[in-house]
Amino acid sequence: MKVEEYLTKLGLPKNAALVYLALLKAGSVKAQPLIQATGLHRMLVYNALEDLAARGLVTITHQNRVRIFHAQDPSLLIAHTKKLQELAESVVPELRDLQRNTSETISVRTLIGHEGFRVNLENIIESASKQKNREIYIIGGAKDTDFYDATDGWYPQYISLSEKKKIKKRLLAPASYSSEFKKKFASEKNTELRTLSKGLSSPTYTRITKEMVSIEIYKPHLTIIQIKNPTVAQAYLDSFNILWETSGKY
Repeated sequence: MKVEEYLTKLGLPKNAALVYLALLKAGSVKAQPLIQATGLHRMLVYNALEDLAARGLVTITHQNRVRIFHAQDPSLLIAHTKKLQELAESVVPELRDLQRNTSETISVRTLIGHEGFRVNLENIIESASKQKNREIYIIGGAKDTDFYDATDGWYPQYISLSEKKKIKKRLLAPASYSSEFKKKFASEKNTELRTLSKGLSSPTYTRITKEMVSIEIYKPHLTIIQIKNPTVAQAYLDSFNILWETSGKY
C-alpha cells in the first residue's frame, strides 16, 4: 500500500495527502513547487493546503507578502486520531440511547450449541431484569427434558442467576409434560405454570420479555434465534396472554 493510501485511511482527502507528502519532501516552500510535484491544479493545491492548515499539519508564514508553507511533524496524525477516538467514545453512548429508544430497530442473531444456549439464557435474564415486573414469559413445546439437557450442567447457575436478578417466570406447557418436570419447574422461586391440552407441539421453547424474544430449536441441532425489538416482543406477548387465559392452572 502506498503512503498516500495510508494517509487517506487516516482521514486525509487524496489531494491533501499528496500535497502533504510533497511538502514533507520539499521542506518550507511556496505553492509553485508543490503544484509541480503533485501535478494538481493550483486551486486544488491551495485548497489542500488550507485543509492541512486547519488540521494543524501545515503552518503558513509570510515573506515579502508571499506565503511560505511548512509541514508539521507527522506525529500530529497520532494526536489527531486519538482525538477522533475520544470523540467517537463520547458520542457512541448517546447514539446507542437513540437506537434503544426506537422500536423500529430490529436486531436478530443466531446462537448455536450449549454455549450459545447459556448465553441466550443470560441475555433473557438480563433483559427481564431491566423491566419493572422482571418477568419472563415462556411457551413450551419441546420434549420436557430438552431444556435440562441443553443447559449441559449449567442449570444450577441458571437458577442462581434468576434468583439473584429476582426474575419471575410464567410457563405455558403441554399438559402431556411429565409430573416430574412440572414439579421441578414449580419448585423454582417466583414461577407460575399453566398447561394446555393441545396446540403446543412445536419442538421449541419461546422466551419473551418486553424487549426481546428467543426461540430455542432443539432438533436436529441446538439453535437459538434472538429477536430484539419491543414491537415484535409485544406481538409475541399478546399471543402468550391469549393462550394464558385459556390454559389450565397446574
